[in-house]
Amino acid sequence: MLRILVAFCLLGVGASLADPVHLNAEVQVPLPDGRIVGGQDTDVINYPHQISMRYRGNHRCGGSLYSTNIIISAAHCVSTLDSPADLTIVAGSTRISIKTQELPVRKIIIHPNYRTLNNDYDAAILITDGDFIFNELAHPIPLAQERPEHGSAVIVTGWGTTTENGYLSNVLQEVEVNVVENSQCKKAYSIMLTSRMLCAGVTGGGKDACQGDSGGPLIYNNQLLGIVSWGTGCARENYPGVYASVPELRSWLLETIESYENVGKIDFL
Repeated sequence: MLRILVAFCLLGVGASLADPVHLNAEVQVPLPDGRIVGGQDTDVINYPHQISMRYRGNHRCGGSLYSTNIIISAAHCVSTLDSPADLTIVAGSTRISIKTQELPVRKIIIHPNYRTLNNDYDAAILITDGDFIFNELAHPIPLAQERPEHGSAVIVTGWGTTTENGYLSNVLQEVEVNVVENSQCKKAYSIMLTSRMLCAGVTGGGKDACQGDSGGPLIYNNQLLGIVSWGTGCARENYPGVYASVPELRSWLLETIESYENVGKIDFL
């Protein structure tokens, strides 16, 4: 089923320390963004790779620290931007309303095969202007090399809405779900699903990512296994969340990062 693209301005709202953030606009279904429902509060110290991508100061998407100045996120989070202007990365913060470390983005690299039709190859690399200081709250995550077997427990984190068309969480959320084989996941998504995607959910629904979690990490054995990408609704029964599969995109990610580093961090824009 084709996902209908919803403007990112739905996520461009601020948060207070105490109150969640309401998305004051109608969200169409199927939803375009990665989707955390059924999770619990956590601390960034448990997931120090987690970042918040901000557009003009407001949370837009999640992402993962790969090195001091390289972020891995979803292509659909940045594909509509003409330039990195007004885009920043916040690292080391548990609350969305607090900016522990913040750096501007100076370059965006989108996977050349990215397709908006079904979010295939939904991966992007963001280069920051400056380097994050690594500590217990901000630390990189390695890339997974292989997919785990069907049913394996994985974790997804983010500040996304806690219900479909609901409120952004001010506190970082975590939820455990299980890997769903692509052959089984195709029952929900048919031809939309490709080998560059992997699925995760729970029997009966109720646990998932949600709007605002897009680009964030799906974690297995403390490695980045997936990038929150898309799905039908949030935490719906028989509709697992869909993630860009890092093992399948790993070669492009590493080659692109190496090429960037080998040319002395020249800005290609």
